[in-house]
Amino acid sequence: MAKVIVHSPGGKLEHELANRQFIGRHPSCDIRVADPLASKRHGQIYRAGDEYVYEDANSVNGSFIAGMRVGKHTLKDGDEVCIGKSRLVFRVLTDQEKLEKMVTMSHVYPAPLLQNRVLISGAHKFSPEQTVADSEKLRLDYEKLRLGHQMLTDIGLERDLDSTLSKISGRLLELFEADRCVILLIGRDKQLHPRYVKSVSGHPEHVKVSESVLREVQDTKAAILYSSDEVGGPLAQAESLIMQGVQSVMCAPILSQDDLLGVIHLEKRSSAGGFKTKDLELLNGVAMHSALAIDNSRLLSRIEEEAEAKVQFERLLSPAVADQVLRGKMRLDKGGDLRTVTILFADIRDFTSMSNRASATKIVSMLNWYFEAIVDVIFRFDGTVDKYIGDEIMALFGAPLDMPDAPDKAVACALEMHRALEEMNRVREQYGEEPIRIGIGINTGEVVVGSMGSSKTMQYTCIGEPVNVAARLTKLSKEGQVLISEKTYNSLKSSVVADPLPPVKVKGIEGMLTAYSVARTQNFMVASDTIDGTGASLV
Repeated sequence: MAKVIVHSPGGKLEHELANRQFIGRHPSCDIRVADPLASKRHGQIYRAGDEYVYEDANSVNGSFIAGMRVGKHTLKDGDEVCIGKSRLVFRVLTDQEKLEKMVTMSHVYPAPLLQNRVLISGAHKFSPEQTVADSEKLRLDYEKLRLGHQMLTDIGLERDLDSTLSKISGRLLELFEADRCVILLIGRDKQLHPRYVKSVSGHPEHVKVSESVLREVQDTKAAILYSSDEVGGPLAQAESLIMQGVQSVMCAPILSQDDLLGVIHLEKRSSAGGFKTKDLELLNGVAMHSALAIDNSRLLSRIEEEAEAKVQFERLLSPAVADQVLRGKMRLDKGGDLRTVTILFADIRDFTSMSNRASATKIVSMLNWYFEAIVDVIFRFDGTVDKYIGDEIMALFGAPLDMPDAPDKAVACALEMHRALEEMNRVREQYGEEPIRIGIGINTGEVVVGSMGSSKTMQYTCIGEPVNVAARLTKLSKEGQVLISEKTYNSLKSSVVADPLPPVKVKGIEGMLTAYSVARTQNFMVASDTIDGTGASLV
């Protein structure tokens, strides 16, 4: 199923695509384009197997896709056909959009057809056997438990919600000898939306669901039965079950801890007889187990997503920060705020020459090995990896979590990065590989920090002149050197042995830039054997 959205001088219109539809300015066209540059019959869209093809009808002004004039073109989702000043956007319907087309919410089933109503809330509270005098009630409770157990056994621990709903639907059609089943779930807008449709024929079928019935199920949290069995005479006042060829309908709420998850809608079209009160009682119990299955599926999916999210976060954030994000104690929403942070850049010296002397595969392997060690150091000092820029890495201290001693940790981290690199180089020398040398630049200042990007891909980063200063310091630093700005030097709380350098003028920065070359810190010890994930320790 697909549609075309027409944006023309006459406005915006949507057209669901059939097997063949003609496009043009003439009123007789299936898809009319109100554009003076469109021909009376400009082109057509027709179905070819599972695909749709646009074909121009030798129009005077032509049809264009991606700036190219086309005669015939197999359409892909998102393709835009330009005719004059008009655009025809081709869209393949999503699974949810297809469901919305298959299920129509309408005002059906007038009140006289209501045959029975059974409260489903509390259906799981089965009475002890010795307190039940009615043997029929015992048999009914047993049957509820048996059918529920059978359903949960069939479903198992399904991660995929669609697969879960498919199995529930199939089991419901079988249990109640129903012809069609619709499962509607509460969406983010707190409204019911069709989520799964299944028919006993196995083919897609259009289903009408009564809005008033759904509203009653939501309001009363009761399972209800509509039947045409006991209604005599024509129903001229409203569209009825009989007019649809439906014998009876059952609707039951899907409840989890008394919260509505959705609604089960079952239809029976057979003339042999509709649903009975006992069916409604059984659906009462089965709906409860359906809620459990849906809850389990959603929980497993959420656990899986959170595990994947944790992996992604831990690639950029220290484990402690990633844990706070996943626990909801800290949000990385789109947007930014002003914050004083310390920015660290480190890049490999003579990297271009190294790349020319080795294969691409070898260079990539070297970079991965290098970044693995360097990122581990950054995380040990509670830094956040902002980005990788070729052989360069950018890290933040003081974001997303506030860090009073951010400059100290950044400087200590830089010195530890050099120390860790010395150990790496000793190993590389044993294998006959040339050593890796880096230069590091650090600056402190007020920047805009936050998650930036599109709705599909976002990156936690910072922007502002202090970032540019840190980058310039990195370019000025020599191999094995740590250069810090005057702002970082003045913000340090620990004693640092650092030599001031002559002020320099650098591109893109106003005024002269004063930097310090750090030799070591005196009371901010860098001892990797005592670091336990909380950063360096003051002594």
